[in-house]
Amino acid sequence: MGKISQETKIKNYFKIFEQIYENPTMSLYSISLDTGLCRNTVSKYVKEMYEKDIVLGPHIRMRPAANYKEYLYLMNFSDPFKVFNGLKGFPHVVYHAMTFGDWNTMVVTDRLLDFSTLVGFETVVYQGVRGCSYTCKVEYTLWDESFRKVNEQVAQSTCIEDEYKNQRLAPFLDWGEDEWKLFHTFKYNMRQKVTPNLQKINVRYETYTKWMDTLEDHCTIHVGFYPGGYQNYLSYCFLVSSDCGSLVKSLFSYFPTTTFVMELKSQLLVIVSIPFSDATTDLFCMLYRMKVNQIIKGFNKAVALFYYQH
Repeated sequence: MGKISQETKIKNYFKIFEQIYENPTMSLYSISLDTGLCRNTVSKYVKEMYEKDIVLGPHIRMRPAANYKEYLYLMNFSDPFKVFNGLKGFPHVVYHAMTFGDWNTMVVTDRLLDFSTLVGFETVVYQGVRGCSYTCKVEYTLWDESFRKVNEQVAQSTCIEDEYKNQRLAPFLDWGEDEWKLFHTFKYNMRQKVTPNLQKINVRYETYTKWMDTLEDHCTIHVGFYPGGYQNYLSYCFLVSSDCGSLVKSLFSYFPTTTFVMELKSQLLVIVSIPFSDATTDLFCMLYRMKVNQIIKGFNKAVALFYYQH
């Protein structure tokens, strides 16, 4: 048999991703049955997809609850390098990134913090409670084709105001020490081997199964697909003002890479991964068309340069 072409391999990667997107902890055997690929091929491809950062996750993100909230800060500092390094291991910081654009520092915390006391603080572009997060479902397509489709939809769509601004709260969070141990162990990859990790953190399997049964009540689950490898894309961050968040999310689902969307009180933070190519021009033209067609009111932007997951 001849070598499998790269195009065929990417198609098979996408088939496997679709299964993991729908069922994050799906077994290799079940993926094999649903994709028609042999189990050894699935095993080999899943390994390659993680090694090449073609698939990321399944990640877990907390939903806001009455007794638990996370906060997003988009800020500017005179020396963002110093701040980026200083925030590593900083109490209550769950994620931070250095960016270039309308803000140069992005931080997510699990408690309200006053960053204006840090040396070099300049301005706050946004500060508020982080709502639910979403990963738009990816299409298997080319960039040119995806922009053609999305521009058609922009021209035809009418903005219908939805309720995303009224942030939905998750049930009361009653996690104990063991549940938080499980969260921190599996939050960046739910497909890790369970038993060795439970032994490492000294948590019973029964506690794990109960935690898994209620996980979607308290968290959102995210699987990212990046056919060229995540490190080979630019991540553009858009702080978008819009009354029709559902439509905005659907328009970004036409892309061949995963778009991450975070609901805020009156805006959306949309993170789009695009190749180093003319796609950048097409992306900004798309946003301007969305504004002309009153799908969005306006946007701020930045490019993510480095990020650190705590």
